Amino acid sequence: MAFERLRLDELAGTWVGDPCTPFHVGLLGVFDGEPFRRPDGSLDAGRIRDAVALRAARVPALRRRVVWTRRGEGLPVWVEDPTFDAARHVVPAHLPAAGSLPTWAANRTLLPLRDDRPLWRVDVVEGVPDGRFALLVVVHHVLADGLAGLRLAASLLDGAPDAVVGPVPAREVAPLPSHRRLVADRRAASRAARRPARGRPARRSGGGGPAAARAVHQDFRGQEPTTSLPRRVSAARRMVEVTHPLDGLREAGHTLGVTLNDVVLAAVTEGLRDLLAARGELSAGMELRTTVPVASGSGQASGMFVVPLPVGQPDPAARLVRIHGATSAGKARLAGTGGGAEGVLHLPVAVARPLVRWGRRWGSSRVSLAVSNVPGPTAPLWLAGARMLEAVPIAPLVPLVPLSVAALSYAGTLAVSVNADAAVVDLDVMGAGVARALGRFGR
Repeated sequence: MAFERLRLDELAGTWVGDPCTPFHVGLLGVFDGEPFRRPDGSLDAGRIRDAVALRAARVPALRRRVVWTRRGEGLPVWVEDPTFDAARHVVPAHLPAAGSLPTWAANRTLLPLRDDRPLWRVDVVEGVPDGRFALLVVVHHVLADGLAGLRLAASLLDGAPDAVVGPVPAREVAPLPSHRRLVADRRAASRAARRPARGRPARRSGGGGPAAARAVHQDFRGQEPTTSLPRRVSAARRMVEVTHPLDGLREAGHTLGVTLNDVVLAAVTEGLRDLLAARGELSAGMELRTTVPVASGSGQASGMFVVPLPVGQPDPAARLVRIHGATSAGKARLAGTGGGAEGVLHLPVAVARPLVRWGRRWGSSRVSLAVSNVPGPTAPLWLAGARMLEAVPIAPLVPLVPLSVAALSYAGTLAVSVNADAAVVDLDVMGAGVARALGRFGR
């Protein structure tokens, strides 16, 4: 049977990170600790880790690892890890006294994931105030992003407080593929690709990829305004979290004829406006650009467009109108060009890899932030009877882009996180502006 090779869009996720900006996505869940309380009142963190590992062992996607190939073996392959032990991926952690949980979690997300194992980790966090504990789920972008990453994290939890989860029956798993098998598989795939495709229509050339690439290039034309936001992203983070009831925001969006994503972008714009004003850098007509991903049906990011955020516009209503117009135009353009600039990803690896890296750095120098919005579970989730009270997304930073905003809806609440380079010491100013804007929309 042929091996499942990494697609080039998956492989591209391994090309764009570096030690300061690993391509990791995170989900921070805060739980009621009462079901795991010992008689003396202390938290039984070992039992929490066992509960997480038991559930992780039942998720096929979490058992998969990448075999990184050598010359002649073809693209890396996905296999089930024959030495998989879920407990090795579930580790203890402790929030420092008086530490900020969001900032601690954003920094913890940067820790490396071992590339000889499945690319994920769960930190079981003690020391959370009010008798609670937290789970920090960290997944490499090559394994999942967006909705797919959220589904993986949610698969570790239960849909009811009294759910019963049993152990996974033992079974045989194939050993890692040998060099000989990988070479033979690559050669067989090459021969199959050269055969005439009888009965199948010819693939159209010059499809969506080049057209989408030109559209993205147009979005990135011109430089960003010069601000004091850092451009060299360090290996330290600062993060703030804002939450707001979801129903009021959705109702406001419906009344105004805009999407929830537009509302989030408008709130982010207000937060940026406050930040720049506090620094004495705000000017009339000023715009800062953000990237906005578009997800495919599988939940993986399949495209991206750029939205100019009108931070120099003083009228909130006018800002929302302009943002809605920009997002509508971006979605229409992506639909017309067939998605992202995937044409690059049909090139040989030796050509695609430097182009992806160059494109990432070139594009990153022309935006100031990234904003994503992921719909989450509408009903509460539990871990062995402990309810998840909050769910906070953590989006990665990329080189040259100092801010990354992620929004996630969960059980009637919208959580918005602003992840930043640690040099943004006044990030609370931006968080307060986001909160005020959401309050205005959702009142």
